[in-house]
Amino acid sequence: MKRILCFLITLSVFSFAGCKSLKNTPKTEAEVPVQQEEINDDEFTRSTSQVSISREAFNADKKEILQIIAELATIMQDYDYESWLKYIDKDSINYWSNPSNLRNATKRLPNKAIKLNTLNDYFTYVFVPSRKERKVEEIRYISLDSVKAVQMREEVDVVYYNFVKINGKWMVKLPALSPSSN
Repeated sequence: MKRILCFLITLSVFSFAGCKSLKNTPKTEAEVPVQQEEINDDEFTRSTSQVSISREAFNADKKEILQIIAELATIMQDYDYESWLKYIDKDSINYWSNPSNLRNATKRLPNKAIKLNTLNDYFTYVFVPSRKERKVEEIRYISLDSVKAVQMREEVDVVYYNFVKINGKWMVKLPALSPSSN
């Protein structure tokens, strides 16, 4: 069971960090801008604790990343492997095209009937199921060119995507396998 959980965490790129939830309570018109600003300040602080970045750059990056995730949702719904490849960075494609890495990942899958022989198999059996119908709400900077896209759940952030900026464009960085004892 621990190996299954470790594998799912590794391949789904789960990460935990503290955050507080905000209740959605009705506000008067005068209160709405103040509450909205507080939410933005909290999110901005949570998201940029690792870097120094302007609010404008943060907003632009978040908007772009959430747009990519929306496009990926359609691609996953259609199981459109060829379109998906256009969003994945080359290092990830090379890593997950390596038969040795695919064999190691296959050993960690909870369903032993599934065999990962190609990157398309990884897309179909790992990437899509671990992200399908998930709602990414915020981003977290690791560096100015590395971001995690997260869904907030109670007191933790669940990471569903890693992005790297390559030549000014955000690309999905697929997680490599973590070393484990099989």
